[in-house]
Amino acid sequence: MTASSFFAQVFARDPRRIVRFPEAPLDQALADWKKIQSTPAPAADLPAPTAGAPAPALDQVAAIATHVWRAKSKLVDPATGQPREETRRTYRHIESTLDTLAQMGVVIRNLLNEPYDPGLPVNVLTFQPTPGLGRDTIIEVVRPTIIWQDRVLQVGEVVVGTPESAPVKS
Repeated sequence: MTASSFFAQVFARDPRRIVRFPEAPLDQALADWKKIQSTPAPAADLPAPTAGAPAPALDQVAAIATHVWRAKSKLVDPATGQPREETRRTYRHIESTLDTLAQMGVVIRNLLNEPYDPGLPVNVLTFQPTPGLGRDTIIEVVRPTIIWQDRVLQVGEVVVGTPESAPVKS
């Protein structure tokens, strides 16, 4: 066999015709691969897919996003919304993790102080009469809503504050 150039070998239609590798039984490996691809997997070994259930990896992404969201809320001063001085260095890492999740397409919806609408993707844990509210408002978020590629991975859990009712005059 004549010595071919590197590019001739790379761009050849069938590189096995130019160079033979006797120590690597490529033909046998290709035959085994075709056999594996043509053989159907037994159905008994596979778990039954649950309709509409996200893949386990997506559940784990939602759990990671929730934990990072909770860590961020622990590092922030509630009065100012800024990181506390003693947690500023850790807060930078939490922010970069949240940025990475955002680049992956993960949206963490924290609906705190937002008006409550029954169509929101949240589970209401309780309705609580709260002074100073003009309408139903989310006053506490236990778990945020996690969305990935327009798909809700985790439904949020919230506490909704309702306006106090005026005393009934008789």
